[in-house]
Amino acid sequence: MELASAKWIWTEERTGPNQYMLARQRFTERGGECALRISADSQYVAYVNGSMAAFGQYADYPEYKVYDEVDVSPFVTEGENELTVLAYCQVKDSSVYRAGRPALIFEVCQGDAVLAASGASTLVTADTVYRSGDMDRVTGQMGYTFECDLRKTAQRWSAARELDYAPRLHARPVKRLTLGERVRARVVSQGVYTPSPIRDTIGMLMQYAPMAFRESGDMTGMRGQPVLPGEVRYRAEEGEGIYVTLDLGRETVGLIDIELDTPCECEVLIGWGEHLDDQRVRTYVGTRNFTARCLTRAGGNSLMYEIRRAGLRYITLFVGAHEFTLRYAGARPVEYPLDLSPRFHTADALHSRIYDVCRDTLRACLHEHYEDCPWREQALYGMDSRNQMLCGYYAFGEYDMPRESLRLLALGQREDGLLELCAPARCSITIPSFSLDFILALDEYLLFSGDRAFASDMMPVARRILDGMAARRGDNGLIPVYVEQRYWNFYEWRPGMDGHLGHPSYEIEGRCDAPLNMLAAECARRMARMMRTLGMADAAQYDRLAGELTACADSTFWNAERGLYCTYLDADGTLEHECELTNALAVYCGICPPERARAVLDKLAGEELAPVSLSYSIFLFDALLGAGDRYARAAFSRVARVWGDMLCGGATTFWETEEGGWDFDRGGSLCHAWSAVPLYLYMAYALGVKPTEPGFAQHEHKPLDCGLYELSGSIRLPDGSLLDVKGAH
Repeated sequence: MELASAKWIWTEERTGPNQYMLARQRFTERGGECALRISADSQYVAYVNGSMAAFGQYADYPEYKVYDEVDVSPFVTEGENELTVLAYCQVKDSSVYRAGRPALIFEVCQGDAVLAASGASTLVTADTVYRSGDMDRVTGQMGYTFECDLRKTAQRWSAARELDYAPRLHARPVKRLTLGERVRARVVSQGVYTPSPIRDTIGMLMQYAPMAFRESGDMTGMRGQPVLPGEVRYRAEEGEGIYVTLDLGRETVGLIDIELDTPCECEVLIGWGEHLDDQRVRTYVGTRNFTARCLTRAGGNSLMYEIRRAGLRYITLFVGAHEFTLRYAGARPVEYPLDLSPRFHTADALHSRIYDVCRDTLRACLHEHYEDCPWREQALYGMDSRNQMLCGYYAFGEYDMPRESLRLLALGQREDGLLELCAPARCSITIPSFSLDFILALDEYLLFSGDRAFASDMMPVARRILDGMAARRGDNGLIPVYVEQRYWNFYEWRPGMDGHLGHPSYEIEGRCDAPLNMLAAECARRMARMMRTLGMADAAQYDRLAGELTACADSTFWNAERGLYCTYLDADGTLEHECELTNALAVYCGICPPERARAVLDKLAGEELAPVSLSYSIFLFDALLGAGDRYARAAFSRVARVWGDMLCGGATTFWETEEGGWDFDRGGSLCHAWSAVPLYLYMAYALGVKPTEPGFAQHEHKPLDCGLYELSGSIRLPDGSLLDVKGAH
């Protein structure tokens, strides 16, 4: 669709990254419902008569632009009205954004009548409240932090510049996000701070500033720790200013929201994070800055940063004054609307809690698309999203999000046939195995949803991935490792499996990796199955490829002396590395012949090998539970131990790794959707429900004896009905 009456606009020619623009246009209401159609590169917030009416540009590509259609009737009054849009363009590539150009388009309609449309008649200005240009980044994946000056109100408006830009526009393919009310926040610490000795970034200003605790009563005159929203007056004579730290009670994803009164103009630093492991909110990690700067006016100040979500549980303010009144500091949740009626029940309280936290983790990592984590990256990966999709089919019965996440990944296909590391993005590296996860996810989307049309549209992308890999096969019949610096041969965050990013190519040239070849064999089988389901020719060629890769992988990576599969075949013929993931893949992908599977599974159940990570534990559990009841109790006991340990560690959402926030040099995420694997296990194995024909046209119900009791649940099917099931007795 095109917005026929509107033009793409921006301010006068500007260069540089991180641009904020305000646009303003008046319109006259003629009676009836009003709709706003709007799109921006890369974010927008729309206000009608001063009230926020819409926010949140869909994550798209410069050549695949998406517009929102929003009912703004509740904000429109009879007669003259004013539409104001805050538009933001990141300009620079990151893991969540592929650089386009600063641009905004909109129109306000009543029926067929266009009341206002962006163009030369629109007034625009470079926003003076938010600082544009280069500055510290929250993370390299997410882009820039923000700095704002609430003292500035005057704007110099001028006519908009119409752009020579005409991408095809598409209606938003998933539901719009919702904005909740302020989360209740309890003050957990307060005191004074002095200047930081290290001030290279704003994150450092807070991370390294000396902080001295003071009793709440001494600073506020109140008993106990205050809870906000409310009104708390802080006063202290010492130090450079006052700090206040608040706890939102659980992992929260939303817009940072601050309200305070200051007696004079001052600087307020805002820091956010997921834990207090440093005895403070961790605002600086490596090059990351979970911090923003605000300059306040004397009197009342309100700030809700509407351009980017934050993932957090704790928030800290450094207020550069010796007294102020705090009314709120925290966040307003931003959520994707989901059906929460599908359920899971067990009388086992631990497993019931694990299920609930898995579902909360998935919800926290689902917005414009699936995202790996809300705190550090907010990026769509092929590997992470495959786990999320499988869990989401059971948890929510939601099919729009997996479909459109797959589409976004597909639109990022590179010249070598592989997908970009993240979508929509342009990244300097990619992970070859993650492109294979796309094929697994596409096959599972077809099986769960029954959406043959979309699967057919995606088949050329899937074939190009697999055909490109198969074309690289060497004399031994295997796909060799990728050696160029633009490839990262990553499998999981375990020693020996993380790919040594930035390795010299001579260290691995000629090497063959078992995980890559095993996954490729499984993907070839899946391709053949999809093609037969879709009535496409040439399925037999993928059957042959699967058979050849299976035979080569089995004969090459099997270590008869050790009775297991090794991960790497070096160029000199040496087999190296033993771990759970490789051997789980050997069983799951059909590499391991039946006569050897029992011995391999015994090793996996006995936890004799280097352990699999949370992310790829799905293959371990699929391998064990695919054998029926034999390993079911051991598998679910492991779930109870590993995920239960995170709950005992205070998790309200599940972590990136078992090490929590201390992993990755203090950069571990405490909310990572790839760790929601147990939810899938409860539904697919404990309750034993799996589709056997596309769209749940047929399904199996084979609950395992997994040691849980009073098991029951329900699943939302693609036709909208609920399927109720019970577990084994």
